[in-house]
Amino acid sequence: MERPTVSVVIATRNRCARLRETLEPLLADPAADEVVVVADGCRDGSTEMLRGLAARHERLRLLPTAHRGRAAARQLGIETATGEVVVMLDDDVIAAPGLVAGHARAHAAEHDLVMVGYMPVRLPGRRGPGDASTFLYASNYEGSCQACERDPSLVLTSMWGGNVSLSRHDALRVGMDTSFTHHEDRDFGLRCLKAGLRGRFDRSLRADHVHRRTLASLRRCARGQGAGRVEIHRVHSDVLAPMDEGVFTRELPGPLSALVIACRRPRAGAICAGMLAATATLAGRLRLWRAETNAVKLLRRVELQRGATRALLRH
Repeated sequence: MERPTVSVVIATRNRCARLRETLEPLLADPAADEVVVVADGCRDGSTEMLRGLAARHERLRLLPTAHRGRAAARQLGIETATGEVVVMLDDDVIAAPGLVAGHARAHAAEHDLVMVGYMPVRLPGRRGPGDASTFLYASNYEGSCQACERDPSLVLTSMWGGNVSLSRHDALRVGMDTSFTHHEDRDFGLRCLKAGLRGRFDRSLRADHVHRRTLASLRRCARGQGAGRVEIHRVHSDVLAPMDEGVFTRELPGPLSALVIACRRPRAGAICAGMLAATATLAGRLRLWRAETNAVKLLRRVELQRGATRALLRH
């Protein structure tokens, strides 16, 4: 079968130190007919570095823009791309050899397809204080991959973006909802589902995720994800069941479940989150890895609950 032309689309913001490593395997891959990089309001030298690379690599196209968010940057990249297939990669994933060609082969064989590749977290060789957030993210991601393999319907309803492809025609038809700042990947997956597309997860389409998350960023992200979960269920109520109020306490023992529920009260949530963050930090410094991990797991649930509660109060 004839290979479709492929545009790789990357939205980036202030990742200059990591971006060159992301681009090198793509620019060396003949299956990538073009690499479109949208510099979303970058102020760290990324735009200047990309201009230098584009001068040496004709397949690299730079689109500098004011900061509008990742979804809007991706939309601009898709609209500018010329390939029959778009492969959307995050700016902190490193494509393995054959990644782009693998995406292309899948779309040459089938239509109406959304391919979701595998992007395991590149963990540090030796764990250090503060690494619990990264290890937790890696564990949650692997759990999601296993769930998708057991139940392929989850590929679109619970999409993890960062290594995703579909035809450019379908990408333009579905479009990005730029109002989402969290769960925009899941929103896009649900929009693809409602557009009649099929999702498939394939571990052979690999790109390593160079992910590092501090405790402070985990807290911010969890609050945003909690609020985003409320919004996802509101916007996509036609395909999603109402949000389960107990989702953030699932599988917790009784006392810890009661603690998370108590954090629905703003003051209690703030105090509890602060205490858990201090506990996790101290446990990490003392290299008590299990205690650090358990504190971070509970902290994440508390912050998810806090974010969801704020969103529900707004509505």
